[in-house]
Amino acid sequence: MAKSNGIVGLLVPVVLSFWLLAAHYLRMGNMLLFGALVAFPLILLVRRALIVKIVQGCLVIAAIIWMMITYQMLEARIMMGDDWLRMSMIMGGVILFTLLSVCCFLHSKLERHYRLE
Repeated sequence: MAKSNGIVGLLVPVVLSFWLLAAHYLRMGNMLLFGALVAFPLILLVRRALIVKIVQGCLVIAAIIWMMITYQMLEARIMMGDDWLRMSMIMGGVILFTLLSVCCFLHSKLERHYRLE
């Protein structure tokens, strides 16, 4: 762990993105997806460029899932006449955070670590 040179800190947004989606599925009662999403970041222990591409693809899919969830929540709130603006802004932040997590792998330390150069 002493050789990590800040690698763990650079991966925190990536892990949090998956765990945030896992928390949503836990709230919905889907224990299978919850467990899979909590454990998925462990794949980052494998230092290969292909792993990075898989994780980045999954983060993009996660952002699309968040967009679909946001649309469903927005539709329900509008139909019930509830406030939807604050929810939309929060969910927009979640989507943006998930998409920006893809960019974490552009850092030179992670490029060297995962042999992306």
